[in-house]
Amino acid sequence: MFKDMSADPYLNSSGISRDWPHGRGIYESQDERFLMWIGEEDHLRIMFMYKGSNLGIALNSLKEFVDTIESSGINLFYDKRFGAVTSCPSNLGTGMRFSIHIALPKLTKNGKDVSDAKKIGKEHGLSIRGAGGEHTEAGEGGIVDVSPSARLMI
Repeated sequence: MFKDMSADPYLNSSGISRDWPHGRGIYESQDERFLMWIGEEDHLRIMFMYKGSNLGIALNSLKEFVDTIESSGINLFYDKRFGAVTSCPSNLGTGMRFSIHIALPKLTKNGKDVSDAKKIGKEHGLSIRGAGGEHTEAGEGGIVDVSPSARLMI
């Protein structure tokens, strides 16, 4: 699930890929809806997978998951002055990106190339990535990952 960070010159120069792949891990809940990546580009990434259109259900479920972790006494790398501690500059101080996967077959060349979708998304304040995240192609049927370019302040 982690990309090979040792192959990225930017991550190498920053020291993020040091000791790759040691010191990384993934937690996945039994129902496979909650995931926690530890030691990837963001020090801690918490994900909740939900199929449906009710964003309230997704946000409430994610909040309950985070509340459960925090109630156990685990500090989730948050500093009152600097915000969420992360090594990814696009997330510095915000710590939250909410994205959806949606099919945009007419905006993906041959159902794979996301460059046209990225251009249109940028005009509307959206980041569009391939189905597998940054630097990936669209998934089957033109599935892309769409999120606000601005991060959510917490």
